[in-house]
Amino acid sequence: MDKNSFSVTASILAGGLAGATETFVTYPAEFVKTRRQLEGAKSSSSLSILRATIRDPGVQGIYAGCQTLALSNALKSGIRFFSFETARRKLAPFFSRPENTTATRNPWLDLTAGLCAGATESLVVVTPGESIKTRVIHDAASGGRLGKSSLPQIVRQVVRQDGIVSLWRGFVPVLCKQGTNSAVRFTTFGALRELLKETWPNQMSGAAATMVAGAGSGVVTVYASMPFDNVKTRMQSIGNSNRRMLSVAARMLATEGVGVFWKATTPRLVRLTVKDSVQFIAIKDVTGKIY
Repeated sequence: MDKNSFSVTASILAGGLAGATETFVTYPAEFVKTRRQLEGAKSSSSLSILRATIRDPGVQGIYAGCQTLALSNALKSGIRFFSFETARRKLAPFFSRPENTTATRNPWLDLTAGLCAGATESLVVVTPGESIKTRVIHDAASGGRLGKSSLPQIVRQVVRQDGIVSLWRGFVPVLCKQGTNSAVRFTTFGALRELLKETWPNQMSGAAATMVAGAGSGVVTVYASMPFDNVKTRMQSIGNSNRRMLSVAARMLATEGVGVFWKATTPRLVRLTVKDSVQFIAIKDVTGKIY
């Protein structure tokens, strides 16, 4: 296996491992976020939702849908870094600055490669994974037992009830969200890391710069993509029959105001700042590659 092939394989494995690990660590925040985003959900705080869930059905209730998201995130992270690296390498000749390991990062190249990565992961894994996760959490909020089934059983039940196409319900907002996520994440991470290294060359080098830049990129990513995340959750919830993103968004705006598009930002902010730091450090440690 040549060096480039090893780098790609290592990126996929490292990204997948990081994605699964951070999911188990941060899933309570994802659970709370989705519960708060569902239509008709009471305006409860994150802590009150956690306390109520722990009382009944217990701690395991907070991890309803976790197996789906863990698998989805493992695949998603591997695909994201593979797609980003591949797109960046293929697109480099079309940008004014040649892409090499010593040149200053080209933010437009990062942005374009990030959009390619977001589109790929949305189609292949994110939309089906998010669709199933949202259904399981919505079902659990209604006292259902869907989350107690195995992942294959959940998929069979969803497909039997609504057809296989239902797994890609909400694809457009997921595509917009993941495209924004990847484009903003990689572009912001590169810019922040360069800034940190130039401003504090002694204090901010290696893992420290990677961790801070990863957390910072997570913050920017959350606020940029949160409207798409809220619309996606509504479209994927049980009983929703509206398939058009703009129609769902217009209804949300008319009935709940502009603030609904940033509903449940805090739990997602917690999750993504941890997630991005973990993923960028994992990739760096395994591959020696800085994105």
